[in-house]
Amino acid sequence: MKKITALAAALVLCAAHVSAYENSYAGYSVKDGQPYYKLEAKKVYAYTNISSKKAYQNEEDLKNTAVNIVNYYTAEDMEQILGEKFSTAYFDAEYEKLALLERSQLNPKTVPAPLLELDKYAEHDSNGNLTIQSKVLKEKLEKLTPLIKTGKIAGKKAITISYLYKQGDVLVKIDTSLVSANDRLYLLSTVNTDQDLYAPKKDEKDADADADIDDIDTDEESDENDETKTEPKNAASVKEEMEKALEVENVFVRDVPAETMQRFDKAHTDLLKGFKAFAPTSTPKAIGFTDAAAGKSVQLPDDWFYGQLNLRYKDKGTFYLTMASSMKQMQDVAANTDYDNIYSVFAIPASDSEYQQKFMDLYTSGMRNVLEHWNHLLVTVSVDNINDADAKELLATPVANKLAVESFINDGLQRLKGFGNDYFALKDYKTNYDFTQEKALIGINADTQLLKDFAYNNKILLSCNQKAATAMLFIKKTDVETEKSLEQQVNEWHF
Repeated sequence: MKKITALAAALVLCAAHVSAYENSYAGYSVKDGQPYYKLEAKKVYAYTNISSKKAYQNEEDLKNTAVNIVNYYTAEDMEQILGEKFSTAYFDAEYEKLALLERSQLNPKTVPAPLLELDKYAEHDSNGNLTIQSKVLKEKLEKLTPLIKTGKIAGKKAITISYLYKQGDVLVKIDTSLVSANDRLYLLSTVNTDQDLYAPKKDEKDADADADIDDIDTDEESDENDETKTEPKNAASVKEEMEKALEVENVFVRDVPAETMQRFDKAHTDLLKGFKAFAPTSTPKAIGFTDAAAGKSVQLPDDWFYGQLNLRYKDKGTFYLTMASSMKQMQDVAANTDYDNIYSVFAIPASDSEYQQKFMDLYTSGMRNVLEHWNHLLVTVSVDNINDADAKELLATPVANKLAVESFINDGLQRLKGFGNDYFALKDYKTNYDFTQEKALIGINADTQLLKDFAYNNKILLSCNQKAATAMLFIKKTDVETEKSLEQQVNEWHF
């Protein structure tokens, strides 16, 4: 009896330590299992279903990684989207209506179903939310036939919209389940891919290689056709080719191996099993990230997001890479990216005598559109369990190494300052160095100018101690205000 009690206590203890993400203001938690990649913003949390401990230790596991995404909407958000009052009771009524149609074997689209009109969610994305359907599939949704079904998944009433399609040589399945609690709507999405089913077989690759050999000119007749073969493409044809490569094609479940579909279904079911809704609190969740290797945490402004890569190598420590910026700024950059310019760049033949100038003109035009909206970027990189002999040596003789590093960096910056042109210029810089046998710190504060009209301040901090090393880059447009608390945290990013 004592053994059983001890075993039960151990199981409870293990369950309590399962890694979970919680947003008390949103009213939910989800077991994410210490993912090797995650992204968090005000109203969205995304993560991989492979943990940081398994990533890159098993290539097959990584290839079959699924991405889970949780979006949430308040009753007020939903009222803006639907044009009518929303509550969990409203959701339950819609659920029962769709379930009745399903039992009657009728198409759910035969009656109005506002909850399933995903284009309305897309219009609401500017409020700090990103839905997988609107951003990934965009206009392609109209070319795909979704499967809509109702039913309880992990004990939760769920309206699930699924897409199964082929894009290039990759099979993709997207499942989005709508669930509701406490008068909020949650969109739980899983994106699964399979890179094997439609991958070219070995004999097909050999055939392609043989075809390439056959295409080599070996006689005078082929020489006469050189001009036709090398005729430059225009931007429209390049655009057509790129869009064709991104075309999506419906796939039927019957054409996919059962074990593949089972893997897809399990990934989405695991998401719903790990999702728990509870009464939301009145205090909004602060968006921020922690870098365990550096032993630092950063709280971000309300409209920011971050993405973090976390790899744990056996006996080699942990590697963190984190990038953060404003969600609205990134959405504005995406909305103002001139894709026709990109197609035009690809269409310029390398043999064109004015290739360099045409390329730079198009590049400048495209970058100008981006820089108009890009104001901030924060990047941090850290690694613990340092075994590198050079890092150890850096701390062993601090005085000599400080002089060597200082001379090298200052010489490089001075050369860069004299290099300025119309595209990039280093206007001014300041450096500071602090080397002891316990730690080494390098600080660089540089003012740069891009395309003559856009001025940025760049703060770089490099530091290491006997156990870990970290680097931080913070870029901000000089004429844009930055929250003082963020700047203070950036200044403290060192050992």
